[in-house]
Amino acid sequence: MRHTMPRPSFRAFRLFAALVPVALAIAAAGCWRDNVRVPPPERGAATRAVPEPDSSVVNIPVTVSLAQVAAMVENKVPRGQSREAEWAPLGKFAVVGTVYVKEMWERDRLVLNIDGDHVDVSAHVRYRARIAAHPCVPLAGCRWVELGSCGVGDGPMPTIDVALRTTLAFRGDWTIAPKTRPAPVRAGVRCKLTEANIDVTERVQELVRGVLSRAAPQIDETIREAVSLRRRVEDVWGDIQKPIRASEGVYLVIAPERAAATPPRGEGTTLTTQVSVVVRPRVVIGEKPKVAEVPLPPSGTVAPGRGFQVQLVAEMPYTVVDSILGKKLVGRTFDARGHEVTVTGARLYGSGDRVVLEVKVKGDARGTIYLVGTPEFDPVTQVIAVPDLDFSVESKELLPNVADWLLYEELRDQLRAGAQFELGDRIARVRGQVDGALNRNLGRSVRLTGGVTALRPLGVFVFSESLAAVVAADGHMQIHVDVRARRGAAPPSPTPAAKR
Repeated sequence: MRHTMPRPSFRAFRLFAALVPVALAIAAAGCWRDNVRVPPPERGAATRAVPEPDSSVVNIPVTVSLAQVAAMVENKVPRGQSREAEWAPLGKFAVVGTVYVKEMWERDRLVLNIDGDHVDVSAHVRYRARIAAHPCVPLAGCRWVELGSCGVGDGPMPTIDVALRTTLAFRGDWTIAPKTRPAPVRAGVRCKLTEANIDVTERVQELVRGVLSRAAPQIDETIREAVSLRRRVEDVWGDIQKPIRASEGVYLVIAPERAAATPPRGEGTTLTTQVSVVVRPRVVIGEKPKVAEVPLPPSGTVAPGRGFQVQLVAEMPYTVVDSILGKKLVGRTFDARGHEVTVTGARLYGSGDRVVLEVKVKGDARGTIYLVGTPEFDPVTQVIAVPDLDFSVESKELLPNVADWLLYEELRDQLRAGAQFELGDRIARVRGQVDGALNRNLGRSVRLTGGVTALRPLGVFVFSESLAAVVAADGHMQIHVDVRARRGAAPPSPTPAAKR
């Protein structure tokens, strides 16, 4: 039996002809999805550099007690003199002729007093004196005839107050140049021998002043060593140049630039000067920075400046950014004018001073699209956002020919909302670290106290590996110098600054 192939009917032929365009459309649709490939915007180095931190002026009160200076000089100045063993010529006077004197004086302990720019070392002196003539009579010989006395016996001894005055001059090399000279004498009860009308007060004054004057160089050297302003300022200058570890991988660098001091002034036994230091502090994240220490510059002039200010950098690496984008965007399906796309990948990178959001999609379109914008930091919400994030120029040029519905504004706005990154915790952490760094001992006699009181945004900066919000932290900082601390002794613990 012979079998023959059936001839296709005209109806079947028409059905096949109708299905071919559908198949081709389906195939074309698959190819279409695969062809949504937009060239990525170029990477590029940022053109906007992080601004240099503003300078701040830190005032350092330096107070030195000179109470021990009087005690140090005390043993170098005689407590008194006695010239009562023999009669000494006093001078020739009318009527009585040559007069001779026996005298002595004694002083109380030396007293030091600072008044403004000078130091007085004074002594309260008591003395007594007798005067006599030594007439000679032919055949009878010579004999001593006492003419008068004061302070002898039960009566009070006459007194005078004698002092040396040391003027303190400040030099540009941070040294004090003391210059000691006799100060005016204040006489109490004078020794005036009325019978002969002879006053020996001036003589005793000169005796005591001579003794004190011989001690003047020792007083100068003692005061110079006691103040030691240069050594004290050098200690502070060296200590504040060292990086301060705020936490693991976070360091505060104070960076002093120049300094000046007010002329020393004093009251009682305390001498005070204020050293003003211009600093440019910054926070360094990473390894401990290497700082080339500079020697203390000569004292100059420092204009009154703003309070302490330091830059805080809240940095967010792109790896962290991409992780956040993955949680917010990857796996989400978006509807755009009746079409659906699902995000399969998202990442951010820098392009000059802007950022590029790369989004991979599948669904009614398959491929990669790009959005570009300038990041900004909101100080209220402490969030980095990209409010002008929009499709890249390349996307806008190619998508209308492939899938113009992807340029839908609602899709752009949803992607823009996803590209927001909270920095509050990072800023709070860095702020706390700076607060901690501002309250500690820097050396054996230098103590640092301070705190951050307000934050001001300086902008968002695009780095090759991260986004960073740079914030100016305003606050206060004080440096305290413990002049009593000895080499090797630990300074007192600082009191942490109150939170504001």
